[in-house]
Amino acid sequence: MKKIVLALLLLTSLSAIKAHAQMEAAQKIKWDIEKSVDISMPLEMTWEVFNNNDLLKKASNGYVSAVEVLDANPPVSRKIVFSNGGNRVENITQNEPHNKLMAIDFADTNLPKGIKSAEFAIFLKDKNGKTNVTWRGMVKGDAEAKKALVTQLTAEFDSYATGLDKMTKKSIPAAKMN
Repeated sequence: MKKIVLALLLLTSLSAIKAHAQMEAAQKIKWDIEKSVDISMPLEMTWEVFNNNDLLKKASNGYVSAVEVLDANPPVSRKIVFSNGGNRVENITQNEPHNKLMAIDFADTNLPKGIKSAEFAIFLKDKNGKTNVTWRGMVKGDAEAKKALVTQLTAEFDSYATGLDKMTKKSIPAAKMN
C-alpha cells in the first residue's frame, strides 16, 4: 500500500511541475512595434490585399516596388524589393484566413548586421464594416541595429496604412446637375 501511495504522490508532483512549466511558457509577448489603423474597407477585401502580391505592392504607397514569390510551398518565401533599392527575403510562417492573421519572419541570410531575428504579424478584425489592421513586430539584436530596423519597419507599416487608406478613396465622377 505504501508503494501505491508513494507512486501516486510522485505522479501528482510530476504533473504539477509540468503544469507550472507550461504556465511559464504562456507569458505575454512583448512587441517592439505595435501600429494599428482602421481602414474603410471590408474585412475580406482587406485580407485579399495582404494575400495578393500586386495589391500588396499597391497598398505600400510606393514603399515597395516588387513582391516576388521565391517558393510557394509553406512556409511561403518571398522577396520584397523596396523603392530605395533595398530588398528583404521573408517567410510567411502563418497564414490563417479564418483568423485573419499572417505571421512573417525574416530569412536568416537576409538579416541586417547586428540583428539575430526579426518577425512581424498582421492581425485584421472587422470593425462595423471597416477593418482594423494591426501590425506587431519583434526584433532581437544589438540595441543600435534593433533601433534602426524598428524605425524601418515603422516607416513601412506607416506607408501601408497610408496606401490602404488611399485604396479606399474612390474617384466618383461629378454628376451633372440640372
